[in-house]
Amino acid sequence: MSTHPRTSIVKTIKITPLFLSVLLAVNCTKSAATESVDMTIDFAFSAYGADALRDTQQLKIEEQLFHYSQGQSGFAAEGAHGIQLHKLYQQLHIDFQAKTKTFKRSDQSLIGNYGLHNMTTIDRRIGGGVGTMVDHCLKTYQHTASINWRSVALGMENAVDTLLVKRLAANKANITSRGTMFIQGREHQVLTLVGKDTKKNFYFDKQSGYLSRMINTFDNQSIRYDFLAHTRNKAGIAWAQQVLISANEKPDRHVTSRTISTGREQTSFVLNPKGYTQKSTATFLAFSQPSVNQVAEGVYLVGQGWGFTLFFDIGSAYVSMGAWQMPNDHFTWQKRLDKLHQVTGNTKPVSHFIVTHHHDDHLMGLQEVVDHGARLVLLPAHLAAVQDSVSGALTSEQYIFVKEQVLPKLGHLQLIDIPSSHSEHNLVVYLPNQEVLFAEDMFGSSLKHGFHSPNSWPSRDVYYRSNVLHKRTLDLELDISQYVSSHHGRVLSKAEFQQLLTLACPNNHTLQRRLFGQSAIVQPQ
Repeated sequence: MSTHPRTSIVKTIKITPLFLSVLLAVNCTKSAATESVDMTIDFAFSAYGADALRDTQQLKIEEQLFHYSQGQSGFAAEGAHGIQLHKLYQQLHIDFQAKTKTFKRSDQSLIGNYGLHNMTTIDRRIGGGVGTMVDHCLKTYQHTASINWRSVALGMENAVDTLLVKRLAANKANITSRGTMFIQGREHQVLTLVGKDTKKNFYFDKQSGYLSRMINTFDNQSIRYDFLAHTRNKAGIAWAQQVLISANEKPDRHVTSRTISTGREQTSFVLNPKGYTQKSTATFLAFSQPSVNQVAEGVYLVGQGWGFTLFFDIGSAYVSMGAWQMPNDHFTWQKRLDKLHQVTGNTKPVSHFIVTHHHDDHLMGLQEVVDHGARLVLLPAHLAAVQDSVSGALTSEQYIFVKEQVLPKLGHLQLIDIPSSHSEHNLVVYLPNQEVLFAEDMFGSSLKHGFHSPNSWPSRDVYYRSNVLHKRTLDLELDISQYVSSHHGRVLSKAEFQQLLTLACPNNHTLQRRLFGQSAIVQPQ
């Protein structure tokens, strides 16, 4: 049997009551905090409709919003980027009992350098565990595993305060109280929900119970939702009619009107729309490894992934075009030239490089071109953008302005300036002897067969640019056998390019009718 010194026993007896009191205080504090969380959420749930919100089988949320973003400018003197504004109408229809959802959105460009066609649509559905995408331009549908119960609405549910409160009331785990703060002079209770990779702060008005704000933090990103102008329908369900959404402290979207209704409806949940055909699964051309493709005699397309450069052999040197790249790209312009040397066995330099337009993603590789010693061929309107993309001032010996369409010293290469919605100047390169046309941001496909649907941005405008390009080449009576793009490793034949030109969307009114049915909100044309 073990024994303890008397002093040790005495100390243990004295510490025990203190330890118990501390433990009791901690438990009481935890209990009070838990009670505060429960009371806040229960009060909010009651404010948003409680029984009506809990028992409703279907919810239909309809809203109009504006989306602000930065896009590429269409005019070089404005710089590389400019503001874009899109007006969106969207519906989310949820059947909680049948576990089905449909999400529909029309997206109309109001400010931005797009062509005549300024609307696209999104239609995503989930039912019976099957996700479906519907294309109202081409009247097709496709089942896909990428759409599930949580992803179908593309984040719209995160901006609906009613749904957020409904979720919190159903699961109060991992929620803690962070105290109070004031918004617009009103005291708010702050609750924090910590997930695996996210943290969400909820701000509840202590008088009304309404959710005024939510901040979602993840991957060093912060998205803030401010909920305004709360209202209530006849069923007793409440919601914010307006929401301001900001990303990293910059305005992103503004919901200007929203309605929520209940009632049973089945037509929204049909996975296979009547009169639509099922789209076959597309095969993408990844070009995950650096590649060299001999397009024609002395013409090589070199690139990887999303960026490609064309090299044209003029005898003692190459003429190059297409320096598209992103900051994290590794197979840059100089490495493309090195790869070409490795494959061909010669070490010819590049004497000239053709700058097609002013966008920074197509100028990012120019420093390597200048370091190599190639002379830049460009339009006067693009000189400022080119200068901004390289270090040090360019001398007059390092560039030449395009003044004539044909430059005989560059192997009978022909340069054609074809303005479009994308840029007010865009040099297209034509090789008449090889019947090859090279263009940037005018056409292309990343699919092994067929083409991307025009029912998305910027694809729809690319199809508009393709038609602009086609009309100009017809006017010039150019014989073209192959179409080459800096964004795509796939080279298009004449027949494939003609097929591309047949793809189109109907007008805005028809698109909306196909998307929303007879209840469509008709936008002014």
